[in-house]
Amino acid sequence: MFRALCVLLFSSLIVPLHGKEPTVLQRDLQPVYQQWRQTMIKKDYKGWKKVTAYARQIETRNLVVSQKKRFPSAMFALPMKPPAIERLRLLQVRSKGPTAVAVYYGKADLDVKAAVPNSLLVLRYLKEGNQWKFYRLALMGQLPPEVVADIGANKLGFLKDAAFQPSGQSPRVQKPCEIPDYIADIHLITYGFDTTVTVNGISSHEASDTHGTQLVIGGLKKGKNTIQVKGGRLGRSASGKKNLKVSVHLKTGNRKSPAVQVFEFKPDPAKGPFTYTGEFVVDKTTIGRHAKR
Repeated sequence: MFRALCVLLFSSLIVPLHGKEPTVLQRDLQPVYQQWRQTMIKKDYKGWKKVTAYARQIETRNLVVSQKKRFPSAMFALPMKPPAIERLRLLQVRSKGPTAVAVYYGKADLDVKAAVPNSLLVLRYLKEGNQWKFYRLALMGQLPPEVVADIGANKLGFLKDAAFQPSGQSPRVQKPCEIPDYIADIHLITYGFDTTVTVNGISSHEASDTHGTQLVIGGLKKGKNTIQVKGGRLGRSASGKKNLKVSVHLKTGNRKSPAVQVFEFKPDPAKGPFTYTGEFVVDKTTIGRHAKR
């Protein structure tokens, strides 16, 4: 359940919170999220910048621009609201270097007029100078029954999982991207492989022993586009499969053919590790050719 959120696990002191007085770290972090939440609800861009980590500011802008949407207005047009935390149970809060994580449990209401299940809310923070800033939010629903039972019994050993740990390292700040010529997705199949892909030197993607689709940050350009693929073999695959495939799909806006594949890397999975560096061209001719396939 935690694979999509995994980061390197760093040892740090677990702060026991159930039935205890708020810790200094808790008192420092809680108002940061509350202020960030209010800026999102009020569509306050200036206030949002003050409480949001710089790395997250660039990530958010790039995510919006890569979809050819207006920033920051599109950021505030989401149909859901960040959940309030006042009525949630704080399970733990940890810090490591310039990073911190707070984990809450309960009915995190996104105000989407739907049933609200019990979930884990993971809030991440970064310290800039001497000030904590909000970084990321992850909501983990559909929890396994054993996890729900452990929380009810105050058995919180599962929180040692990497998904709930501060990394201790500030994230790499993305390069600001321009409005792309084309919106694109990257499809990754990495069963039995630990894979990293970079598109046009901006969009970085990582996947290990799984499959999924991610937005290409910065999209694709008319003409030449670059791509680097590194696929390292894993000792074993949880699925028992061995398969590596990287493909890039351009969104056309055409209802009959909404996306066309413009790049594919599909080596023999029996071999490896794999390293590939190359280029692919995107223009009307190549789009038309791929669309007819």
